[in-house]
Amino acid sequence: MLALVAAAAFLTQTVPGARLETLAATVERTVHVGGDAKLVQAFPVPSQIVPPGRVTLRPQAAIVTTSYVNVPVEIDVNGAFLRKIFVGYRVERFVQTAVATHDLVPGTVIAPSDVRMARVVFVGQQTNGTQALIGRRIVATIRSGAPISIEVTQINQIVKAGEVVTLIVDDGGVSVVADAVASTSGGLGEQVSVYNPQTHKALTGTVVGPDRVELNLTGDVQ
Repeated sequence: MLALVAAAAFLTQTVPGARLETLAATVERTVHVGGDAKLVQAFPVPSQIVPPGRVTLRPQAAIVTTSYVNVPVEIDVNGAFLRKIFVGYRVERFVQTAVATHDLVPGTVIAPSDVRMARVVFVGQQTNGTQALIGRRIVATIRSGAPISIEVTQINQIVKAGEVVTLIVDDGGVSVVADAVASTSGGLGEQVSVYNPQTHKALTGTVVGPDRVELNLTGDVQ
């Protein structure tokens, strides 16, 4: 048995996968994918078992797509083609988007100190600026440094339907403050409906703070 193993080893030789990767890298470095991006080898290349003889490795022109780059390396033995190995690279693109400055737990209302802009790998999610997130409520755990997608936040409803709110009415330079009942819920800057029990009128105003709604009678009376 040992003699058969020794004979088999004598009839083959090994081309290290690392040698193929090194040759492919000389071609990969000439590929320009454009934008803020880099190429990352997708998987290690296994060593190749080939027949005995003179081995020649021939790296060839890269095959480039928007998301992937393949570099073929031809293996010849004694001048004859044996096989072609593809060394694959993933196109890793980067974007600027808002990320968490520290771990954020569900229920957190995002403050300016909770978010910052950072360069991250693009994984298909919509990018956000910090201003689009401030004041919104987190609904899932976000780790420090992780991008914050709009889908893991919701509007922080600081006015809730059915609750009493302070109604600030601006009537041509004169402000009147009264109690009203919110008919709909909303977050900062959103439009909500309120009912004034004193005038028995339904009005639409803008949420300006917790349980505070402001409206202008010249255009908001319904």
